[in-house]
Amino acid sequence: MRRIPRDTWVLVADGASARLFRTLGTENGAVRLHQEEALQLDPAEGVMPAVLPADVGAREVDEASFARQLALRLNKDALEGRYAGLVIAADPTTLGTLRPLLHAEARGRVLAEVPKNYTNAPREQIEQALAPDF
Repeated sequence: MRRIPRDTWVLVADGASARLFRTLGTENGAVRLHQEEALQLDPAEGVMPAVLPADVGAREVDEASFARQLALRLNKDALEGRYAGLVIAADPTTLGTLRPLLHAEARGRVLAEVPKNYTNAPREQIEQALAPDF
């Protein structure tokens, strides 16, 4: 992974939860993160993807809805200038659902994508996964 600048947002997500971190910089070649927020699926939001196949189960619908909620949040924050850089670490399904929902402003701020689920991983393991290659 390339070096991640200080104050970059790091979104760690799966289909039902997410954690939002901010990079504090690097120390001894390792990325240091601070957790800013924990996000959970809010079924009351009712944000459904535009098109879903008829045979999709309730769990998949919820996961797609959560990815859409995340995209809306990232889009809003990008348009408001709340972050300059973004790293997304998510399971491949969530990442694949999220990617096309990002506004051009948010997409342009994505520095890296990590197609792996780290939502239940300790902060130190996420930091290790984001460490720059030397």
